[in-house]
Amino acid sequence: MKTLIMISTDAKIFEEGSQVRARVSEYGTLFSELHIIVFTTRGNGDDARAEITKNVFAYPTNSISKLLCVTDAVKIGVSIITNSKFLPTDSVITTQDPFETGLVGEKLSEKFGIPLHIQIHTDFYSPYFKNSLRNRIRIAVSNKTLPHARAIRVVSERIKNSLSQNLQAKTAILPIFADLSAIKNLPINTDLKKKYPQFKKIVLMASRLTREKDISTAITAFSAILGNYPDTGLVIVGSGPEEKNLQKEIFVSDSIIHLPWADYDTLISYMKTCDIFLSTSLYEGYGLSMLEAHTAGATLVATNAGIAPLLVSDTAKPGDVNDIARLLSKALSGQVLNKSYIYSYPSKQAYLEAYKRDIERESL
Repeated sequence: MKTLIMISTDAKIFEEGSQVRARVSEYGTLFSELHIIVFTTRGNGDDARAEITKNVFAYPTNSISKLLCVTDAVKIGVSIITNSKFLPTDSVITTQDPFETGLVGEKLSEKFGIPLHIQIHTDFYSPYFKNSLRNRIRIAVSNKTLPHARAIRVVSERIKNSLSQNLQAKTAILPIFADLSAIKNLPINTDLKKKYPQFKKIVLMASRLTREKDISTAITAFSAILGNYPDTGLVIVGSGPEEKNLQKEIFVSDSIIHLPWADYDTLISYMKTCDIFLSTSLYEGYGLSMLEAHTAGATLVATNAGIAPLLVSDTAKPGDVNDIARLLSKALSGQVLNKSYIYSYPSKQAYLEAYKRDIERESL
């Protein structure tokens, strides 16, 4: 079993009982040791190494500012590798993305000769991703890190097809894990129809409230179809940086309800008891919530992002209010159908074994 050095930005690793902490504990069973370097800033996480299990350790960068996370992560990585005397033949470095964490991985890989494995979870060649200066810089960074990787993991065929042929040659598709059988068997603990009896039909959205999720366009499109479907409600579940802006839009309509983020079981119950699950993302690497809603039995209305075309008969153009409104109207009148979809991994153990093979692979 190899030693794995992981570069991450998810500080929830340090939270007792978090799903992230549970997930990396499972990853630890696959490797002799797992060392996770996590981008954090002072006052926003633990300031010392955490022993998660006997062979899983997490190290916060505890940086003065986000700008120094890369430099601090490299220093921690150098210390870990030097003190533990990791060998290139018995070790792998994996990074959460080809951007900031990818840069750390690339520097450590070059210094110690340890193979680099880069993961890509977002469709970063989407024209919508390129809208910000920060993301354009990230793309430039990826042009440096990805050629250095021995292996690349992407979560969808869409992302793989966006890469150059040279990069595709060392890219494998491993989707995000989804326990579909658990979703099907999960009992309903909250029925949206009973919670909001004033609505004959309910459209559900569940996501972080960020710009790329384009919730504002969803609200506009939903408002446009209310005249024809006046007894329909839109329930938005989530929180995030766009929350205050969206609450101003929601406030003017009795047909739109905003709920705070809920636990997993409750979210699945919402999906099982709504009529339509709406996703208006400008871009997605995968789209786990779409797959979960699809599995829960909700009709999917989605923009052409992530795996949406594999799940539903028709998709809308991202950012297009009229097209999203068209699709919502079709779905409410029963003219949109979900496609059948076969997920590749029947159990978590099968997925974990695939994850290990992908991390350790020499080539395709």
